Amino acid sequence: MILIIASFAGMFFTREALSQGTEVIIEVSGKAVFTATLDTDREIPVEGPRGHAVVEIRNGKVRMKEAWCNNHLCMKQGWITRGTIVCLPNSIVVIAGSGMNKDLDAITG
Repeated sequence: MILIIASFAGMFFTREALSQGTEVIIEVSGKAVFTATLDTDREIPVEGPRGHAVVEIRNGKVRMKEAWCNNHLCMKQGWITRGTIVCLPNSIVVIAGSGMNKDLDAITG
C-alpha cells in the first residue's frame, strides 16, 4: 500500500521538477516513439505492449484521450502543459516540457 501511495505522489512531484516548455515526448517501454511540440493540435495513436492509446495535443496542452487500462488513471490526470502522464499498465509515458535533460531525474533535479 505504501508503494502505491509513493508511486502516485511521485507522479505529481515529477510535474514540478520538469522544466516548462513546448516539447512533448511519448515513450513506450522506456523508448521514445514520438516527439512533437504543443503548438500543433493533433491526436497521436500509440500502441503499447498491452493495447491501444490516443494522446491528444490541443491549445498548448496534452492529455491521454483514450487508454486501454481498466482504471484510466492516466486519463484522469487531465490536460498538462508540463510534467508527465503515466499509463503504467501499458508502459506509456507522456512527457511535456522542453529542455529536459534525460541524465537528470526528478530527484537529482
